[in-house]
Amino acid sequence: MSKWKKYVDLEPIKRLRNEGRELLGKQIHVTEKRDGENVSVWLDEVDTVHISSHNLEVADKDIATRLQNTPEYMKIVELLYDEKHQWHNDCIVYGELLKTVSPTRIEPRRKHVHWILFDIYSITEEKYLPYTLVYQKGYHFKIPVVRLIAISMFTNMDELDRYIQVWMGWCRRHRREGVVGKCYSDNIFFKEKVDLPDKPKLDRVQQSSINYPVMPEETIIRALKHAFDEVGESNWKNVKITMPIVAKHISNEAREHNYSTPKNFYAYYVNTPLEKIKN
Repeated sequence: MSKWKKYVDLEPIKRLRNEGRELLGKQIHVTEKRDGENVSVWLDEVDTVHISSHNLEVADKDIATRLQNTPEYMKIVELLYDEKHQWHNDCIVYGELLKTVSPTRIEPRRKHVHWILFDIYSITEEKYLPYTLVYQKGYHFKIPVVRLIAISMFTNMDELDRYIQVWMGWCRRHRREGVVGKCYSDNIFFKEKVDLPDKPKLDRVQQSSINYPVMPEETIIRALKHAFDEVGESNWKNVKITMPIVAKHISNEAREHNYSTPKNFYAYYVNTPLEKIKN
């Protein structure tokens, strides 16, 4: 069985499962997104070096040759051997192969092809290594690493939306394709690309209060439906039996979809017609 793991398919925040609400209250590392080819390198059981592209376990020959001709290639191999045999950490390194002319023409023309490290996946621990550790590995082996733009935490969606524009302003000033955000604790990764004008300068936000959006009525009704299915019609009007179950399912919906728990769900329980809950 192959050890290779395809890199995360990155989506904009609004295309995440809960449209970005899952990021609230979480520490997010925001790095520059480089404009090149996603190329990963790893070792098999007998220490043979493998080169993969974003979608293919065996990269196209032209891509592999371009990587092998970079000044970073032998350093990458050295890093992999050191991780595996010195630290007993079998891993995959992911980087962007930067050609002399970037695909979108956003980045300045460069004289030589280079590879820049953006993530390391530990096969041994089954997780992506945090940015600090990735940076340390790159520093020790003299491999360039994508730049860290911000470490942020957001308490509401307006705040998050505002800082997307701040990041885009940074990218436009530095001629970068966009940013990649990484919430390592929950394994949530996203990307945002340059398509909006400059906004106020980059800042770091840290607040303690989290303000999730209000749970919509259809979600509350769905929770009531789950509670009804659990307690049964014969117990539905028994408040002592039903209310703890209703509270449980309301909390589950709030947690799963990143909504605030409604304070008036008892009123929904009392006033919602049973036929509406059943149907």
